[in-house]
Amino acid sequence: MRVSKHHYALELAERGNRVFFIEPPDLQNKGITISPSEDHPSLYIVKYRPVFRGKRFLPDPIFRLLLKAQVKLLTKAIGLRPDIVWCFDPYRFLNLKWFKASVNIFFAADLFYYDHLPEEAFTADVCLGVSDTIVELLKPACKTAHFINHGVNRHFTRIAQEALDQLPGTIHPKSKITVGYVGNLLMEAPDRNTMKKVISAHPDTQFVFWGQYEIKGNFVAFDKPEVFDFVRFLQSQPNVVLRGAVHPSVLSEEVKMADMFWVCWQTTTSKMWDGSNSHKILEYLSTGKPVVSHYMSTYRDNNIIDMLDSKDNSEYLSLFSQILKRVRSGELTDLQRDRILFAMENSYRSHIAGIEKLIESRFS
Repeated sequence: MRVSKHHYALELAERGNRVFFIEPPDLQNKGITISPSEDHPSLYIVKYRPVFRGKRFLPDPIFRLLLKAQVKLLTKAIGLRPDIVWCFDPYRFLNLKWFKASVNIFFAADLFYYDHLPEEAFTADVCLGVSDTIVELLKPACKTAHFINHGVNRHFTRIAQEALDQLPGTIHPKSKITVGYVGNLLMEAPDRNTMKKVISAHPDTQFVFWGQYEIKGNFVAFDKPEVFDFVRFLQSQPNVVLRGAVHPSVLSEEVKMADMFWVCWQTTTSKMWDGSNSHKILEYLSTGKPVVSHYMSTYRDNNIIDMLDSKDNSEYLSLFSQILKRVRSGELTDLQRDRILFAMENSYRSHIAGIEKLIESRFS
């Protein structure tokens, strides 16, 4: 599964940089291996077997010495002193200065699992967070902490441009509505009780789900009975279609069938899911279609999505029904255009250009 760090690596390579993408440690790997990526000739995949095991059993000074030695071995294998180290994985390397790069960037794409901030943030020249919540957490560790939204990959920037070119000149009412949802249905975040109510209350509306729902493979992150009960509920509903996990190129084409999208998370039950942002929002917006959401603080100052005004989801069904009615009546072209343009402004390519300016400002 590709996430933001993979997309940034590819875009950096596209811009003429030589990029070494260090994979998570793998006990099955033999030493350190470096191989060209199939995606771009200037992108290299670095895999390594860690020089130590059992971190929790090691005294902290010994652990740090071994970790520093690991960094030294990695940079020696790469054969170059990096100009920039860009860390997406908190708590992995601790001290980014060990890489001896000219610029250190720490990018937080998720809230932090531990109560303490990752040490990478304290050793970074620039810290970036994808939500207002994350940026506020980073500020005590990093003077240069900035918000940067999730990114839109090239598959969705392409459909955004197509959607923009094909915007209708007039409003087109629709009687049969398809609602799209993209995301792993086995994760902790979804507010399953509310989602059941929404599906049951709209039997004449088709709900299409893209994302893992089968109990196999990786990322079964929330092994609880209610998760599997919800999957069985979805499978039993005549107005639900489960597409499963599909490649981004396939997903970007299939989501065109949706007339609106939704995201409905529990926002008060876990520190990992505060609902402040979701990377799927921009993919939804790239189609120009409306998005119904729980309260999402990152979007509180604009009307680009239709969301609740508090973390209480009790009024979600009412909001969903209201937007569904609006979509049936036909949406204004200006609303669709605003969503598409907003998504296009948040492409990975655009974000890299903005980050370059931040670095220039930081060192000017």
